[in-house]
Amino acid sequence: MTRKEFETMAPPLRAHIVAMVRRLSAEADSDLADDVAQDTLLKLWTMRDRLETYRSVEALAMVVARNRTIDMLRNPLGAIVAIDDTPEHSDPSLSAEEQLIVMEEQNDIDEIIASLPSPQQAILKMKHIEGLEVNEIARITGSSPGAIRVALSRTRHQIKEIFMQRQR
Repeated sequence: MTRKEFETMAPPLRAHIVAMVRRLSAEADSDLADDVAQDTLLKLWTMRDRLETYRSVEALAMVVARNRTIDMLRNPLGAIVAIDDTPEHSDPSLSAEEQLIVMEEQNDIDEIIASLPSPQQAILKMKHIEGLEVNEIARITGSSPGAIRVALSRTRHQIKEIFMQRQR
């Protein structure tokens, strides 16, 4: 599925997901509905190469959204998904000790990222691993570019804070 096809499909699908989540959630929490819709669209985006194998992308989205809603209602922190595509860099000009320190710091950062809620992980992955622009991420998730910038900034700040605490 191309980006353009996904962007065309996403807005009406998001509306269906939000409506379904509001029906499932006794609180009718609009934040929960928006979070689930964003998570679901991010999940579908990561599966975009395989979406043609499903008979109904909408049915798949509803199942993913329903399961995500249940997860988030049971555990307010939600299910955690690790980003496993983090590239490893090694600089041959560094000594073995310096390379070990860099590897340990990278492992710490990977653990911190893995502990983040899946929407934050997905946005980081889209921006820093897939190299998508903020406007593209906003179109894919159905959010505004400003909301994506704020989410990225808060996520980076949160990673930095946790990392600095671990270094003390």
